[in-house]
Amino acid sequence: MRATREPASPFVVRRRHSSKRQSDEASTKRLEERQADANRQLWQDRRLLRKYATRNLRPVEVIILLRYRNELTKRVLDLGCGGGRVTGYLGVLSPDVHAIDLSPTMVNYCRKTYSDVAFEVADLRNLSKFGDAQFDVVTAWGNVLDILGDMERRRVLHDIRRILSSQGLLIMSSHNLAYAPRIRTPTQLRYHDPARLALDIARLPRAYVNRRRLKPYEHTDVGFAILNDVSHDFRALNYYISRDGQARQFEQERFELLDCLDDDGLLVLWGDDAARQSELHYVARSRP
Repeated sequence: MRATREPASPFVVRRRHSSKRQSDEASTKRLEERQADANRQLWQDRRLLRKYATRNLRPVEVIILLRYRNELTKRVLDLGCGGGRVTGYLGVLSPDVHAIDLSPTMVNYCRKTYSDVAFEVADLRNLSKFGDAQFDVVTAWGNVLDILGDMERRRVLHDIRRILSSQGLLIMSSHNLAYAPRIRTPTQLRYHDPARLALDIARLPRAYVNRRRLKPYEHTDVGFAILNDVSHDFRALNYYISRDGQARQFEQERFELLDCLDDDGLLVLWGDDAARQSELHYVARSRP
């Protein structure tokens, strides 16, 4: 007579599930730490100042500044200000603008260039120095929150809502997950444009080395992906999320999505993946 195996006890099943969850969390944490290290090294590179010390705005940024100019006359915090590309315009709109960046080089340049804004060297991952409801608007231009992994990004969104006043605005942009299949590799050269082709060839050795170094840390999860893309010769690991995924994330963190726009300032509605857009721009209002 064949012996029958007794079913595992509920305690054993729960312990197995708990062990797997802890293992998954530990793996995610290691990946996020690697992402943070790679991006920290990139953004502390002094040579980046030449690229970011500009006043050039994109069409969508002009539209947002105009559409929400009344709100932007109040207390504003700009996260990851870089060379002050947008921050300088915020200083024109509001007499009470604070801006932070991880790079001392960027902050020193901004202090000399935009005297009407309070600049500080600080990490956007730690907003504990700011009080509850201290700002009416928080801005995060240039996909700056995408330097974070999922867990840390959600934690920062939660903290942003804490420092926002009732009905305060979060203005940000993020890489579009629907665009991910279009991301080219270092060896996919742009033959259709002679100038870009020459640039791609010149950068190929450095881009190829960076790609090999960071590709192992790419990963895809439910609703988002961490990808090594073309930015800065493949030196970054960036967070990608879909339009609807970001809307759900806002809802989970107690924000109401007001606007989602593409680079031309056109409205991107629910269900539209905007797959030709590498990034999307969001305006959300904090909820009680």
